[in-house]
Amino acid sequence: MFNVTFPTLILGSIIAGLIGALIHLIAGGKLVRLVFCMVFAWIGFWGGNSLAQRFGLTILTYGQINYAPAIAASVLTSLFGYWLSGENTESEE
Repeated sequence: MFNVTFPTLILGSIIAGLIGALIHLIAGGKLVRLVFCMVFAWIGFWGGNSLAQRFGLTILTYGQINYAPAIAASVLTSLFGYWLSGENTESEE
């Protein structure tokens, strides 16, 4: 694991939360879908950052955060969380 300071943790979590909220804003849905998008965005952001540090990938690095892989992983996992929330099925009325 990597050594992360508290301000880095806050900044990264804010960026990941904004990505999850943006995905929800674009795609729409209920509160459950927003929670799924944001949680998966946080997981993806810190997972992408961790993998980038593990493999020595330094693209758009500022401080302790590797932004390019972290944002890419955050968007992908947020979209996965959006799909996983299960609201994408048509209701038969």
